[in-house]
Amino acid sequence: MTDYINLEDEEIIYFVFNLNWSLPKETQKEAISVLSQLPPDKVDMIIPKYGKECWENGVFILNEIGHPRNKKALPKLAQLLQDINWPGALGAIEIFRSIGKQISTPYIEKECEEAIECNDAQWLDHIQMACDSLGITSEDFNNKKLFYQMKELAEE
Repeated sequence: MTDYINLEDEEIIYFVFNLNWSLPKETQKEAISVLSQLPPDKVDMIIPKYGKECWENGVFILNEIGHPRNKKALPKLAQLLQDINWPGALGAIEIFRSIGKQISTPYIEKECEEAIECNDAQWLDHIQMACDSLGITSEDFNNKKLFYQMKELAEE
């Protein structure tokens, strides 16, 4: 059994914001070390909604701890696909690649559904790029119509 550290949510948030790439490298390394020891039920806190400057290090941690321990954070990794240029987005794609299409696709499909609801062609274009990179096709989606809507709206 792996030993995890138990931190209060406020302590986790403190270390997450110490992942900021503009902080000293030693501060970032300490935060990475601490957050790498979180239990699986807390790893979703590693990617904050706000704090783009922390995402790249957060994705690094989630990659290092691997699947299935990073499972609770997969929805947040899929959210990074909203913009391929965001810090950590390419790393998120690599995590999805490493865990395979069967596990990855439902998270990406959910983001696709949200992007369609928002009618956001740019977001859909980025999701389509991720799907292309991961070899995800309409056959991999539960809702094949969603996949075709994504392609159509992304091309507009």
